[in-house]
Amino acid sequence: MKGNIFISFCSLVIFLIAIECLATSTVYKCDTNNTELLEGVTIENCTTSRCPLKRNSTIKIEIKFITDFDVKDVITEVYGLLFNIPIPLLGVDSKSVCNNIFLENGVKTTCPLAKGNTYVYKDVINILEVYPKIKIDVHWGLKDPVSRRVIICLEYPAKIID
Repeated sequence: MKGNIFISFCSLVIFLIAIECLATSTVYKCDTNNTELLEGVTIENCTTSRCPLKRNSTIKIEIKFITDFDVKDVITEVYGLLFNIPIPLLGVDSKSVCNNIFLENGVKTTCPLAKGNTYVYKDVINILEVYPKIKIDVHWGLKDPVSRRVIICLEYPAKIID
């Protein structure tokens, strides 16, 4: 009897650990009302349904994308949506990221980017101490600053924590 209870308990623990390992933050393509999932995005330490962003720390982000048009320069468009009001993330929004672009095989490249090619954007982002502890939806876009055309855009739920 005790053996069966122990086996049942161990099975439950393993099941709960497996469920937790499968839980990851869901990343959506922008303007799809959270209906179209976006693949090829990695956000460091984002293993829950609402990605924890620890204040006074950094996170790594990688976004794989294919350009639909020739791009001369790439800037970020990053803000948090709080009650549907965009709040720019200081030091991240509107910065040039041409030095953070890699080819699909991992070789570093830079702008301009050719239409139809696959690239990977990699960056390390500072989560500043001044950010308030709140739940927020993060909007993360890469776009051409001249034409203002969007290269790729994603959104994911997050929370800023201590």
